[in-house]
Amino acid sequence: MAEFATPIKKNKAVESEVVTIPPSPFLNRLGYGTGVNVMQLVRSPRAGQMRSPWALKMLNKRVKPCKVYSERLKVEADLLQRMSHPNIVGFRAFSKDKILYLGMEACDLSLGDMIEKRAEDDGEPFVPEQMLKVAADISKALDYLHTKMQILHGDMKSYNILVNGDFVICKLCDFGVTVPLDENGIFDKKKAGKKAVYFGTEAWSAPEVIHGGQITTKSDIWPLGLTLWEMMALMPPHSQQDDTMDDSVNALNNSDADASMEEGDLFSEKYGTRPPVPANISEKTYAHPLAIFYCCTETMPSMRPSALHLATAAQDMLEQCQQR
Repeated sequence: MAEFATPIKKNKAVESEVVTIPPSPFLNRLGYGTGVNVMQLVRSPRAGQMRSPWALKMLNKRVKPCKVYSERLKVEADLLQRMSHPNIVGFRAFSKDKILYLGMEACDLSLGDMIEKRAEDDGEPFVPEQMLKVAADISKALDYLHTKMQILHGDMKSYNILVNGDFVICKLCDFGVTVPLDENGIFDKKKAGKKAVYFGTEAWSAPEVIHGGQITTKSDIWPLGLTLWEMMALMPPHSQQDDTMDDSVNALNNSDADASMEEGDLFSEKYGTRPPVPANISEKTYAHPLAIFYCCTETMPSMRPSALHLATAAQDMLEQCQQR
């Protein structure tokens, strides 16, 4: 699919366009999230010219109606209209008439889906250049969020990264749970309000999120490091079982005393820790991606790089690889 540029300013023609949404069975589902589905809308040609498809984020009708989901969609629409960056998915339209939907530029696939597909096909880990491209592009998007917009993404993971072509460009998406930052890059609770909380997804969450520490821009850097780990391991972080884990699960299954404890509890103990590098990853071949992975997943937030520093380093590493 061709790359579509993110609009620099609001396009009134797009916002006022009347869009006919076919019934859900006639739409191709691109993805889904908590309480929402993302569907592809192929728009009819206009004046003999083909028009780019849209990705529509809509409330999931199978889920009990919840005001929280609709409010998140409205917040995300407002935010996307105010953002302009090549590595952030572009706004296309927002409608509250009959069907509540957010229209965005359509990209090819989410990185999470690509990882799943490669794992199902027993494929090889992604190559270093692809990992460095993700690191460079998404770090640029995070720097824009942290410095220009003064917000924390709050849910960094492979499923919220969209990829066009053979890693021609990567874009950050899903801004429904962002939180404001102050001038020092710290979660601004006063501006956010008493009810505002950091959501995230536990398996990707940083130690300070898991253990109740201070939330800062560095809380977005940790899960980016784990996203690179996903590209090596071809699985979500902390979902692997080592020998100790196998023994614990077997003991659990054979013990009446601990019958109430779920296997998931064993995995959750590892949340907020750096997962081990997969055994099949060569330290020499993957030297650059591993360096980024290690610095992003430092336990102390102050030891992690800023998004700008990370973007610069990843871009330099990528150019070195491409020159070989």
